[in-house]
Amino acid sequence: MTWLRSLAIATLGIGSLAAESIHLKTRELQPFGGPRDYVSSALKRRTPGRSHYVIQFDKPVSAEQFDQLRRRGITVTGYLQDSAVVASAQDDFELAGMGVRWAGRLEHRDKISPLIEANRRVIAYLVEFHPDVDMNEARAMIREHTLRVIENRALSARHLLVAGAFGDISRLASWDEVAYVFPASRELLAGTAVRACAGAIVQQTTVPQYAAIVQGWPVGSPAGLTLGYVFSQLTDQLPAATTRSEILKAFDEWMKYVKITLAAGGNPQAQRTVNILFARGSHGDTYSFDGPGKVLAHTFYPAPPNPEPIAGDMHLDADERWQVGANTDLFSVVLHEVGHALGLGHSDNPGSVMYPYYRFGAHLSNEDVANIRILYPARDAALPDPPLPAPPPPAPFGLVILTPGLASVTTASAVAIGGMAMNGVGTVRVTWQSDSDRFGTAIGSASWVIPSVPLNVGRNVITITAVDGAKRMVLQALAITRQQQPSTQPAPTPAPPPPAPPGGDLASPSLTITYPGSTIFATSSGTVSFQGMALDNVGVTLVTWTNSTGSAGSAVGTVTWRAVNIPLQVGNNTVTIKAFDAAGNFAWRSVTVVRR
Repeated sequence: MTWLRSLAIATLGIGSLAAESIHLKTRELQPFGGPRDYVSSALKRRTPGRSHYVIQFDKPVSAEQFDQLRRRGITVTGYLQDSAVVASAQDDFELAGMGVRWAGRLEHRDKISPLIEANRRVIAYLVEFHPDVDMNEARAMIREHTLRVIENRALSARHLLVAGAFGDISRLASWDEVAYVFPASRELLAGTAVRACAGAIVQQTTVPQYAAIVQGWPVGSPAGLTLGYVFSQLTDQLPAATTRSEILKAFDEWMKYVKITLAAGGNPQAQRTVNILFARGSHGDTYSFDGPGKVLAHTFYPAPPNPEPIAGDMHLDADERWQVGANTDLFSVVLHEVGHALGLGHSDNPGSVMYPYYRFGAHLSNEDVANIRILYPARDAALPDPPLPAPPPPAPFGLVILTPGLASVTTASAVAIGGMAMNGVGTVRVTWQSDSDRFGTAIGSASWVIPSVPLNVGRNVITITAVDGAKRMVLQALAITRQQQPSTQPAPTPAPPPPAPPGGDLASPSLTITYPGSTIFATSSGTVSFQGMALDNVGVTLVTWTNSTGSAGSAVGTVTWRAVNIPLQVGNNTVTIKAFDAAGNFAWRSVTVVRR
């Protein structure tokens, strides 16, 4: 029995200890609400023998405990609250003697933002992976779940911008390597040049997106909190008076709504003092700046959990082109960083200042104000809540091609193209035209497919156009190169063509199984479901399934189809999917399902 299971069993008997709940955005995790089940929950992972755990200590975690974890081969990947961290460890990891109260894994339900659960029609997401995950492996996971990565250079190193169906995102979230999934902002979807925040720093790690942080500076007086501030080094790109004014204006925005007083100080090492420092490269902490165009700033959380004197300090990269009223706008960046200095983590809401990507010209949202008022007393009622923002402009109308890639090579004489139209108003009409003057209309609307686009030998440029009910139009072009099939033998004497079936159609459909993603897998369930796509130059009329154990049936749908609740017997089950066209041509794929 591993130490982890021993700990879980032991804690079941500690009824007198009221364990502090762990604050996640999805729920309040109660460590003593059944830790044995929680620890032994089903786990899917890419790295055998290693996974991520929530570790809760019986007192606030210290720098010495961080060091002790590291010596035991345990890597802290995120801070949750004063007594809880997330760490990556081998299955047989050892925590004896460290004052650990509970340890367990994040569950599938902890990894999908409540904002997505409330609106499952969202088709674009940010997927955050744990810091120790290879991002090439992360991209492979996205592809295997029939999702598409939307490239955007503005993304944080741990994020991928992903388009796809909620069901596929939900299955992706069940993997250990996935930390959290939350909504993508309109700016990211539109390809706008935005900048990512490095995150709030706590001791030797940062705060992950899934943490619900409610931990500010201790307030011991009804008058609220008094913080000192010192400008220890300013940027040389703006007048000193302008720099000070913009930074203090950002503090003032927060102080309009909560009882916080700023007092100018002269000692950056003093307790409860925010040291504001513009610096280059290595500057005395373990988070060196990387020059222009990348990390703009980082801020340390309050004390506790951070030690003095670094608690609350705000560092800005002096190599950035700091400006006022234009990118990179000093006020917009500092407004976000002040939230970290006061104890807030990142928001899932793209309309909030605390969303993990800075928003130029942003002002505090109702959510920002509500969260800061959890930490500090509200100002007198004489000061109103922030005004309701103006109705947002329509979300950018977007077009995503899921298959094939935007630059593909094939030997086929025709290709199927499929994708999605995002944020369309009303019915979306999708059409295509090739550079050889062929054209046509796709099947579907928000999710669409073009069953067959003829290809000439050589390079073919195909333009996809989507128009929504508001007459908005968006285009996407892809280049497909058709190569001639190489021949290693002399051309045979042509045989007479076979008799043409009714309608003259000789082409078999193409059939793809998108779920499950492998040709053999095991399950303990009594049923299994499949889904996929079937395309044909004329059209697919029927998709069927048969099981080697004797059952059979028809799938729901044709171009996109689902075969649900296929019964399984214990042992090997070979499930065969067939797609038929009107002429009787068919294609098939099979998957072996091992029921345990």
